Amino acid sequence: MIMYRFLFFVLLINTLLADHPWVLPRSSSFHHSLELFHARTKHSSSSISLTLSSFLPFVINGSICRDDLLLLVDGLENQEKWALKIIDSWGTKVPPGILEGSHLWYGSYDECLHPLYSPTNQTYVQQPYSTKYCTISSSNSTDGDDMNFFQKPSLIVGICLPESCRSYDFQSKFLKLHCRSEERHFSIGAILTLSLIILLSLFVCFAEFIPRLKEYSVTSSLKKIFSLNHHHSTYSFLNGIRVLSLLWVIFGHTYVFQLTIANNPIHIMDNLYNSWLAQLIIGAVYGVDTFFFISGFLAVAVFLNTFNGQNVFHIRHLFLYYFHRYCRLIPTLVFVLLVSMYLSPWMGTGPIYPASNGFEVSGCYRSWWKTVLFINNMASFEEACLPVTWYIANDFQFHLLAPLLLIPFILNRRRWTYALLILILLINIITTISLVSTHPGFEGGFITMDQAPLDFANKIYITPWCRIGAFIIGMITKLILEQYHPILSSIKVILFTIISILLAIICIYLPFYSNYFPKFILILHQSLSHQCWSIAIGWLIFACSTNHGRLINKILSWPFWMIVARLSYSAYLIHATIILVHVYNQLSTIHYQTSVIFNNFVSLTILSLFASIFIVVLVEMPCSLVEKRMRKYCKDRKQLLINQRSYGTIS
Repeated sequence: MIMYRFLFFVLLINTLLADHPWVLPRSSSFHHSLELFHARTKHSSSSISLTLSSFLPFVINGSICRDDLLLLVDGLENQEKWALKIIDSWGTKVPPGILEGSHLWYGSYDECLHPLYSPTNQTYVQQPYSTKYCTISSSNSTDGDDMNFFQKPSLIVGICLPESCRSYDFQSKFLKLHCRSEERHFSIGAILTLSLIILLSLFVCFAEFIPRLKEYSVTSSLKKIFSLNHHHSTYSFLNGIRVLSLLWVIFGHTYVFQLTIANNPIHIMDNLYNSWLAQLIIGAVYGVDTFFFISGFLAVAVFLNTFNGQNVFHIRHLFLYYFHRYCRLIPTLVFVLLVSMYLSPWMGTGPIYPASNGFEVSGCYRSWWKTVLFINNMASFEEACLPVTWYIANDFQFHLLAPLLLIPFILNRRRWTYALLILILLINIITTISLVSTHPGFEGGFITMDQAPLDFANKIYITPWCRIGAFIIGMITKLILEQYHPILSSIKVILFTIISILLAIICIYLPFYSNYFPKFILILHQSLSHQCWSIAIGWLIFACSTNHGRLINKILSWPFWMIVARLSYSAYLIHATIILVHVYNQLSTIHYQTSVIFNNFVSLTILSLFASIFIVVLVEMPCSLVEKRMRKYCKDRKQLLINQRSYGTIS
C-alpha cells in the first residue's frame, strides 16, 4: 500500500529528468505535492533557477511577493551570494531514502532565516530583503499548526521565500503554502498562565519562612517526594508495577510521536510487522490497562477502609469520595493543560513547529471544558485537549461508578456486588466484540494498513464501555482478597504463574502471527486481550498480596519505586509535552535506529520526571494539603454539631 505510493513517487522523480512535460495523477497526497514541478521550463540556463521558475507560475501576478521573487531570479543569473544562499536552503533537492519513505524535505531552516556569514572578511552578506521559511504540501494534508499523528504522511517541501510573501499569494488547486512567522504575541491566556506560575512559585518559596505554611514549602514537598522512610504497606509492590507501566507507556509514546519526523518510516513499519522484539512497543497499550486495574483495586481498598466494618451507608460518604477524587486529579490537570494551550507555542521553533496553537489542535480552544469535566473521551481525538488525558477521563468515570457497585457489599449484600461486576464485565466484552466485528480493519488495532487508526481510537480505544474491563477485574481481585486469604501450594503457584505468563504473551504476540489465524480469532483477541492482560496482572498482585510473590514481590517493593510513583500522575500528564518539545524543535529528520530510540527514551523520561517534580512541588502537593484541610474542617464541624445537639452549648 504505502510502498506502492513511494515506488510511484520515485518514478515521478525520475520523470523530472525528462525533456518533455508530464502529467501528474491526482490520486494521492504524494502525487499532489509534486505539482510544484509540473510547470518546469525546458530551456533554463541553471538547474537552480529551474526550481524557482517552476514555482513562479503559482504566484499571483502584480504581488509584492512576485516582484521579490523576480529579483531573486535576477540575483541567481548574476550568481550573487545572497540569492544562492536562499535557493541553497530549499528542500527541493531529492534526498536519499526515498524507498524507505523519506517524505520530509525540510531544506535548511537556519540558512533561510539567517544572513550568510563570510569567514574571510568576518562580515555578513547583505541581501535586499528578509526571508521566511515556508513549506509546500498537498492541499488535503493537515495544516502546520494542527499536526495529526494519525494522518497518512504527505510530501512536505521546505522553501525559503521573501518576507513579503503570504500564503494567499500562492494559488494552486492541489498544493498549499504554509509560511511560519517568527513574530509571536503573548495572548491573555499566556500572560495569565505565566502569572499563575510566578504566584505559585513565590508562594511555595515564601512558605518556608511562615511557620503556619511551612508544610507547603519547597523543602517540605521535596522531603516528602524523596523520603524513603515509610510504614510497611501490604501493597507496596504496587509502586513498582505502576512505575514500570509508566515507563512502558512513555517508551511507546516516544517511539510513536517521533514517527512524524522519521526519514525511514518504511523500515520502521517493517520492524513493527516483522520484529519479534518490536511487539513490545505495540504492547505498551497494555500499560494503560495495568493503570486501570490498579485504580479499580485501590478504589475498593479506599472505599472499604472508609467504612471499616460499619454496615451503614450515607450519601455524604458518596459525596466525599467524589469530591476527593475530583480534587485529587483536577489541579494538576488544569495546570498542565494551561501550559500546553498557552505556553507551548513559545517552547521552540523549527520547520514544523506549531507556533500558532502550540501542541493543541484548534478545536481544543472550543472544547477545553470537556477535559476539565472529564468527558473528553467522548470527543474525537481531533478536538481533544491533551490527548493522553483520555485515560484520566475514563478513570474518573469508573470511579463515579465504583462506589455505587460497592454499596451492596457494605450492606452485607456481597453477592449483589459480584453479580453487578460480572454483569458490567459481560456488557464490556459483548459491546467490544460487536464494535470490532462490525468495523472491518478494527481487529488489527492501530497497526492495520486498511483502516484509519483514528476511527479505531475514537470508537474502541478511548471509550469507557470498551475499557472498563480492566477496572472491574481490579475491583473483583481486591474483593476476593478481602474475603479469602488462601495458602497455595508451590505447584498451584507455579501453575497459575505459567498461565498468567502465557496470557500476557498471547496478548502481546498473537497479532505478530495474525496471518496464521482466521479473522474471528483476531476479533476475539482485540476484544478480550485487555481483560486477559488484567487477569495476568491480577494473579501477580494476588500472589504478592498473599506472600507467594517472593523475589518478584521484593523487587517490586523496592523503596526507589515509591519515589517515582509519587511523581507518576504528573509525569504521565507532562511526558507527552516533553516529547513534543523534542520532536517539533528538530531542524532535520531523524533516522530511526535502536540506539537513537533508546537514547531519546532515557533522556525524555528523565526530563519528564524532572518536570513532574516541579509540578508536584508547585501544584499537586499544595492542592492535596488544601483538600485534606477542607475534609478535616468538615469532619470537625460535623462533630461539633453532633456535640451541640447532644450536650447543648455553653453560653
